[in-house]
Formats: sequence, C-alpha cells, structure tokens
Amino acid sequence: MVRGKSRPLTDRIILRAVMLVYLVRHGIADRRASTDQERGLASEGIAQNQSVVKKFYLQSPLIERGFVSPFERAKHTAIDICLTFPDIEFEETALIIPDADPYDVLNLLEENQEQNVVLVSHNPVLSDLVSLLADGTIESNRQIGSSNVLRMMMDIVAHGYGRLKYILEP
Repeated sequence: MVRGKSRPLTDRIILRAVMLVYLVRHGIADRRASTDQERGLASEGIAQNQSVVKKFYLQSPLIERGFVSPFERAKHTAIDICLTFPDIEFEETALIIPDADPYDVLNLLEENQEQNVVLVSHNPVLSDLVSLLADGTIESNRQIGSSNVLRMMMDIVAHGYGRLKYILEP
C-alpha cells in the first residue's frame, strides 16, 4: 500500500460504542411500614445485597452513572453498592419506581447512552424493562429475583436490541 492513500473499507477497524446497563433489584423488603415507599430491607434482604455486591465486584463492572428509585429499599441497596463502588454517584428518579412505564426508562437510557449505567429499582418495572430490551416486548414476562444483578449490552438503545450477558444471584 502506498503511503497517503486510504485503505479499503474492508481493511479498516470500525469501533462501535456499546452501552452496558446493570439492572439491580433490591433485596427482600420488610413488610412493616406505613407506606410502600417507606419499606426498608428485611435482615434477609440486607444479607442478600451484601452477597450479590461481592459477586458484582468480582465482575469489575465499568459504571459511569447510577439511578435509584426514591423508595427506601432501593436507596438502601444503592448504599450497599456505593460501599463497594465509592465512585458511583446515584441520582434519584421516579422514572424507576415499581409501577413506572418501562418505555420511560428506555428514554432515560437513551439520554445516557454514552455512559454505562446501573439502575437500582423494583419489579414489575425491572422485569418489564429486561423483557422489553431483550425480547422487544413486555409480554415475554421475564422475572428478576430479589437482589439480582443483570448485565445488559446494547449497540443501539431500543427495544429488542439488548443482550443479556449475565445474571448474578445472592
């Protein structure tokens, strides 16, 4: 090849940006509270979080942005994550409360597609979101267990374009 001429397109390396999204469901919640939003974690939920956060740490995730539901059990779970990953700053958002619209969450991800994101939230919104991302529909009804961490990879932030890479359980 002569210097100064460009190589054919087939010889070029094309880098593609990939977004990683970590979906974290809070641990088992305590049933004693005056409102659903005030429910904290049960002792079993705290133990679940500690177990799964240790496993999550071993995966060496690259996380640049965090979002957390304003519900107490989700905020407690985010605190458990921050103890191990002190560089993550979480922003509270009502877009990921239990009965939120998964399409609104998809818009949130699209607005942050240049970053790897962790969402700490609840069912049914997380189960609906993973179904929407992986299968293109919430009708597939995938379920996320308590204190589970799911890693989704997307080249394009759109329903049906997510690839589930792993699930961590306590």
